[in-house]
Amino acid sequence: MNWKFWLGIVISALFLFLAFQKVDFSELGQALKNANYLYLIPASVLTILSVWIRAYRWHYLLQPVRRIKMSSLFSATCIGLMANNVFPARLGEFVRAYAIGEKESISKSASFATIVLERIFDGITVLLFLSVVLLFNSLSLTGQMRYAAYVACGIYIFALVFLILLKVKTQKALDIVHFVSRPLPHKLRDGLISLLHSFTTGLQILHDSRNIIVSSFLSIFVWLPIGFNIHILLRSFDIHLPVYAAFFLLVMLCIGVMIPAAPGFVGTIQLIFVAGLGLFGISRSHALSFSFLFHATQYIPITALGLIFVFIEGFSLSQIGRRSKKAFEESAAR
Repeated sequence: MNWKFWLGIVISALFLFLAFQKVDFSELGQALKNANYLYLIPASVLTILSVWIRAYRWHYLLQPVRRIKMSSLFSATCIGLMANNVFPARLGEFVRAYAIGEKESISKSASFATIVLERIFDGITVLLFLSVVLLFNSLSLTGQMRYAAYVACGIYIFALVFLILLKVKTQKALDIVHFVSRPLPHKLRDGLISLLHSFTTGLQILHDSRNIIVSSFLSIFVWLPIGFNIHILLRSFDIHLPVYAAFFLLVMLCIGVMIPAAPGFVGTIQLIFVAGLGLFGISRSHALSFSFLFHATQYIPITALGLIFVFIEGFSLSQIGRRSKKAFEESAAR
């Protein structure tokens, strides 16, 4: 994991450097001084609400595997999101699957498959937001932003098609993976095929139209609180932009965090808001100061809740990342 950690650190450092370029530090300090920090309270509540809805949606995604109580789902979701804030290489997705697997004695590969499906639902929902924003407003994307949106859309559609193929035509999908992965070492290729075999258990939802519809509907409500979080926090700096601006910034954020970065997306969040708010005529100093407050509402409540649940569930923070990674490596090796 060391090279992934250092790659993320380098990218985050580069993004921070770009975000701080041409910033007026006296203006930055004044913006932070004059901000209304009472807005942090409703913004943090919206963050936690989004996490709770995410856990509730996971209930439907996991139904074909097993019905699991909300307390376990919320706990594992908080632990996984916390792990993304403190561990490198987005290890939180594995940690989340490991946490629910350990607590409820279900297949960790199956639970991880539902998390992959969840991320695809997220991606499609965010791209839907982008379509609505561009449809009803005159806002236009720059060449780079439009290209990033096309790439993100292509990735999500490809992933969804492959998962459907993996479920409906399992052997054909595995044959394709085996052919494409021929340059890889024999052991790694066989491990990947084995992992995909166990992965199919968590894809049962693809045969259940009701769960797909409910999960798609809930996906909208997963992201609505974050969009309104951005809208509310802009008011804390006396920045009055239309609601669609907040959701456009949310789209930029979701596409931006796909780029590898340090734990907690340090640097990525700062550069995205500097670039995004710049399109609406907001100075770099005010945009950067806003990014600090938004980052705090995402990082502090989630990390605190995750650490509390790590303690309640009896996990060890120093071991949970290593154990979750090891569990998936062993699953792939079988």
